[in-house]
Amino acid sequence: MLDLGCGTGNLARAAGASGLRVTACDISPEMLRRAAAGDRGGAVDWVCLEPRWTRLPFESAAFDAVVAASVLEYVDRPIVVLRECARVLRPAGIMLCTVPDPAHPVRWLEWLAGAAARAPSVAAAGRHWPRLDRYLTYLQISRQRRRGGWWCAAAAQAGLVTVANRLATVGYSPLRLLTFQRPGLPERSS
Repeated sequence: MLDLGCGTGNLARAAGASGLRVTACDISPEMLRRAAAGDRGGAVDWVCLEPRWTRLPFESAAFDAVVAASVLEYVDRPIVVLRECARVLRPAGIMLCTVPDPAHPVRWLEWLAGAAARAPSVAAAGRHWPRLDRYLTYLQISRQRRRGGWWCAAAAQAGLVTVANRLATVGYSPLRLLTFQRPGLPERSS
């Protein structure tokens, strides 16, 4: 399994502890250091990616599964990332990803909060709320706010087939859970 954009590695460590062979990657060396420090059993291979990568440093058809949890909304060129995920997946391999669901009312409130925070009267007042400031930073860097149908079309352009497209709520965050598959028959081992 490839955990693309593993962050602090919680998902990768859990998958490794369950017996899966896991490779986890991220563009942040600091996140990877934190992730590897928590990997007591050494079950995960940790890989640092270049910040503007366009090709993953893995062989084609190297993974049975790719997981991109809360990653695709941050990338500049999601179709390039999806195409690379398709390349590293084995035939019949599965990709699971989560993306923000812009149709959910919570996302409308995010837009209103961002607009209100940018209002000249708020900026002139010099008020700062650290928690709100962190959330507004997230909203600025989370730039791929697209509907589920767009993601399915992008995946198709990348050579993936949509298996599922459904709404899921993780904590307070309304997400779209997408499952794609690389076409083809699984390779037989001899």
